[in-house]
Amino acid sequence: MSAARTGGARAGRPVGSDGSNREVILSAARREFAANGYRGATLRSIAAAAGFDVALLSHYFGNKDGLFAATLELPAGAPQVLATALAGPAAERGVRLTRGYLSLWEDPSTGGQMRVLARSALSNEVAGERFRGLLSGVVAAPDIDLLPGGREGFVLAMSHLLGVAITRYLVRVPPLADLDVGDVVARVAPAVQGHLDGLPEPGATGAQPA
Repeated sequence: MSAARTGGARAGRPVGSDGSNREVILSAARREFAANGYRGATLRSIAAAAGFDVALLSHYFGNKDGLFAATLELPAGAPQVLATALAGPAAERGVRLTRGYLSLWEDPSTGGQMRVLARSALSNEVAGERFRGLLSGVVAAPDIDLLPGGREGFVLAMSHLLGVAITRYLVRVPPLADLDVGDVVARVAPAVQGHLDGLPEPGATGAQPA
């Protein structure tokens, strides 16, 4: 009987379906990259966390770079969360987008993936390029053009939310890290709504100082 699990009779051979084995490995890799970063995580540590022989990781992903690249995806359903938020009443888009985006970080099933993606994009050039590509795909959605603030307003709104998420979930700066997520939504949503509506910051007139 072939086995890919550690201790099996023949290393590097899958025991489950390709899809299920890959998902187990990717899940373990995201946890390892999130906890230890790209440099600290190794194929051996990821294989141990997944319960597979290290040869199976090479079988599916080639090397550590290939595995790392495969983890850099938005959680399944993330684009739909954002699209649904923007499809609501115009006056509620800021609240809905803020709540929907932060829910991706709060939910244990997607939060780890969001942390890996953001942390990697900040520290690794390849990951940064990948992250830009993922966000560009979201921004390219045709409905974004229909917002009063257009694509520029949407990018500003998402940049605002990304900054809040990094401060709260990655750097964990108090008191933002300790606030109830409902309080964060209430404080942040008005600014996000302003970006989506294409409104200038309060007090901004566009005039240059003399």
